[in-house]
Amino acid sequence: PQPSPQDLVLARQAGMTMAASTLKLLRGASTNGTPLKNLVFPASGLAKWADAAPALFADSTRTVPSRALPAVWANKADFAAKAKVFSESTKALVAAAKADDKAAFDAALASTAASCKGCHDSYQAPPAPPARAG
Repeated sequence: PQPSPQDLVLARQAGMTMAASTLKLLRGASTNGTPLKNLVFPASGLAKWADAAPALFADSTRTVPSRALPAVWANKADFAAKAKVFSESTKALVAAAKADDKAAFDAALASTAASCKGCHDSYQAPPAPPARAG
């Protein structure tokens, strides 16, 4: 059976959470001097996510409650362009880790974080404020 629209939204939400965690792990590991060869695996996972994520924004998911803004579907070309930048930056991250190039790794890390922010600024609603107690 095909995944339901709700399953696709759940998958992209889980992937976004793991991507954010991986980016934080990579940033901390780079700052702490972890050998870059040890970061190839998590960077490769992030690159796979970057390639897979756009498919999870299928038209069937546009009415499923999520933080995705209607602009995702209204501006498909721009959304795809932003996704491509994310994908390219994660591939640069992997290449830099494999090459043990710290300057390139840090530059790709900054580019990856900026591409996430750029897409989220345009296509993701801010989180709901926390509920007040009492």
